[in-house]
Amino acid sequence: MLLVRGGHVIIDTGTILKDAAICIENETIKEFGSWTEMQSKYPAANVIGDGTSLVMPGLIDAHSHGRGLSPIQKGVLYDYLENAFLDWSAMVYLPNDLCSALSAVRHLRGGCTTIHHTGWNDEGPKALEQARQAINSYRETGIRLAYSPAVRDRNRFCIDEGDFLKTLPAELHDFVLPMTRYDARAIADGYLDLFETLHREEDTPMSRVLHGPSWAHGSTDEFFTRIRDSANSHGGTPIHIHTLQTPHQRAWSIKTFGCSLVEHLDRIGLLGPNTTLGHAVWLSEKDIDLIAERGASTTHHGSCNLHVRNGISPVWYMMRKGINVALGIDDKSLNDDDDVLMELRMSAMLSRVPGFDLAEMPPLTSGQILSMGTTNAARTLGFEQNHGTLQVGAAADLAVMETGSMLHDPWTSENLSIPDLLLWRGKGQDVRDVIVNGRIVIRDRKFQTIDVEGLYGEIRSYVKHHETKAATPERISALAKLRPYFHDWHRKMLDHLDISEPFYLVNGRH
Repeated sequence: MLLVRGGHVIIDTGTILKDAAICIENETIKEFGSWTEMQSKYPAANVIGDGTSLVMPGLIDAHSHGRGLSPIQKGVLYDYLENAFLDWSAMVYLPNDLCSALSAVRHLRGGCTTIHHTGWNDEGPKALEQARQAINSYRETGIRLAYSPAVRDRNRFCIDEGDFLKTLPAELHDFVLPMTRYDARAIADGYLDLFETLHREEDTPMSRVLHGPSWAHGSTDEFFTRIRDSANSHGGTPIHIHTLQTPHQRAWSIKTFGCSLVEHLDRIGLLGPNTTLGHAVWLSEKDIDLIAERGASTTHHGSCNLHVRNGISPVWYMMRKGINVALGIDDKSLNDDDDVLMELRMSAMLSRVPGFDLAEMPPLTSGQILSMGTTNAARTLGFEQNHGTLQVGAAADLAVMETGSMLHDPWTSENLSIPDLLLWRGKGQDVRDVIVNGRIVIRDRKFQTIDVEGLYGEIRSYVKHHETKAATPERISALAKLRPYFHDWHRKMLDHLDISEPFYLVNGRH
């Protein structure tokens, strides 16, 4: 039996208790009540937290790639997403086991108890082995996991890559050609085999296995149809798709289908309550209405979208229409540290500027924003009811925070609610203890499940021996020569863009 005590206990964003405790039995929340009551009822229980702590549901990152080290740590600054793909192709990448362990450590220490690992190039003869390495590594840290392997069976190098090749001189044509030659059917077959194996072996309350067909513009209709049918055959497996992250992606969809990617996904029966659209930046009002009508969700990656210059997802408008919007860090957090609380604050700030009408543009509430990183996120990942809360019967995933800097540095008024103060003053570094599935993962800021310094040593040793092998001077030179053609190709694609008026008005040029 375990009691978790707090001067303030957030059961959910609508239920806040003072000087209370949570009783955990095995893996779930057994009951909660006043500290006096719980202490009297369970005098022999182990106690975590005290009368000054803040106890809250564990946070949930609904969209991550599990890279561990950020591009900045690897020596590459962020730029437009399409430019970034060229830059990232010369970076060193950690093996899956090290990536996943480091990503879990970065999340757990900030109170994030559930992570969605959405893959990228999960293909080839070692795909299953590498997926198992990642899942096992996450499992050893103690974090709760949603895992979606992901591939692309078209537009892998760039949009309309076959036509792009025709614009290149011979030397660059030969350089790019191998990256645009692949067997789309084999990729789709391999992905579905991988998904079925992982779903059969790893889909548990601690590690859900989802569909992740990567880009909406990187998947053929045939591939999407097979994913739709697979999801339906498993009772509505969640499907997570990067969708309309950049204006070039929207322009390609208008050029190719004569409509938005959201409309196209709907036409092929892929837009529904089990579908989540990652990023969802370049939406139209029609797209928003359609997402709301179909009951689909989106994930918002505020810092990531700023880092790679995508723009601002119209979160305020979507939530006004009742769309379920979840939080995702995407390995590109504001402070480069995977602090989910900081990302929630960024989301709150970005959603506050839709227009200038003082009466008709109320900001989203702290409860709405915090829900993005708790219950809204849980819904996109298909976890059990009450996941993301501390209600009776819910999985015992929670964080205990010190409140010194939040409430007593040197003084904070009690006129605001605890959710307000948590959102606007809380930091990941305030987290002291973390419990996942009833198991103490971090106690007094010390990991109980993994040797963090040993992990760091392995990572430093790996990058020391592999950083210079990530790309040859010849490859780096070829990428530099390719860039002007790459830019020109994407510039011309914007001729097809059908959106000009922004959702968010910040300032005006004329």
